[in-house]
Amino acid sequence: MIEMFEGAFKNWKFVLKFLLFSFVFWLLQFSYHYYFVSGGLIELSFIRSFAFSGATFIGLALLSSILFKFKPVLARHWDIRRSLGVTGFIFIIFHFFSVVILGFKGDARQIFFSLNPFNNLILFGLLAFLIFLIVFLSSNDFAVKKLGYKKWKAIQRLVYFAYWAAVTHFALINPSALMNLSGLLLILVTVLVLLGELYWFLKTASQKNFRSIGTLIGAVIIALYLISIYFGWPVYFQ
Repeated sequence: MIEMFEGAFKNWKFVLKFLLFSFVFWLLQFSYHYYFVSGGLIELSFIRSFAFSGATFIGLALLSSILFKFKPVLARHWDIRRSLGVTGFIFIIFHFFSVVILGFKGDARQIFFSLNPFNNLILFGLLAFLIFLIVFLSSNDFAVKKLGYKKWKAIQRLVYFAYWAAVTHFALINPSALMNLSGLLLILVTVLVLLGELYWFLKTASQKNFRSIGTLIGAVIIALYLISIYFGWPVYFQ
């Protein structure tokens, strides 16, 4: 167990500073939602502040990877990317339990009120949570040593499927909740991530004449986004 956190122990000063930054970021999110967005509803403020903080941090983690490709010299700051992703998922854990405890009064069975994901958009969030959990558990140096770099990298790439599910979840479940400063920040980060991922997908795929496994996986992910847009777009016109 100690080996899993070996990297954090070695860089404990950075970890503490990042945790403090993350807490302040969430506290600002909570205060903003409580006083300006959620009308003083503390339960809703907890649910949304954890959700927006987690989604924004995970988006920033993916955005940092895109920036590393444009500027490889920035890759020396890989710890920031990992910290954003790990902390983002910790916020998502809090979001999940706040939904179950505060939203569903402890009855997790209510999550499955419908098995049609476009009628029950919580299912997209649950799918994202489960995939992020797998990525989260392998986001340490110990996992790299045990799995080997290739297997570890394949697991880490699942984050792109999780991100699709997460974006579908928060974009469609309550569009009006995004129409504020917190939501607009999340939208900006998300758009930059998706544009960056699309750019590097086309660039890499064209270099391999669109004949690699990576190209096929990228095409599947693009198709999933298009499906989400097709079935989810009517939500904005209800």
